[in-house]
Amino acid sequence: MSARLREERVEALSLAIVKALADAGLEIVDRGSAVRRVAARIGANLGGDSGALDRAVRARIASLQRPVPEGGREWEVLYRKYTEELSRRR
Repeated sequence: MSARLREERVEALSLAIVKALADAGLEIVDRGSAVRRVAARIGANLGGDSGALDRAVRARIASLQRPVPEGGREWEVLYRKYTEELSRRR
């Protein structure tokens, strides 16, 4: 049986992990990127293909005519939008 978590739950878990690491004294420079990496690892460890999905979304953002810097509000909105679109297709 393969366990699958909803995206919101994975994000909540990853936020909790990053917060616990910060509370333990680990300095986290970019929490947004750290959360995405943790979420991707959680998804990959649960048998999901979030790593492939993450790579596809990042490639789609990178292919835009105008560069969108990672970590900005626009990048986050596009990341969420493309993740939802590609998830539905798969």
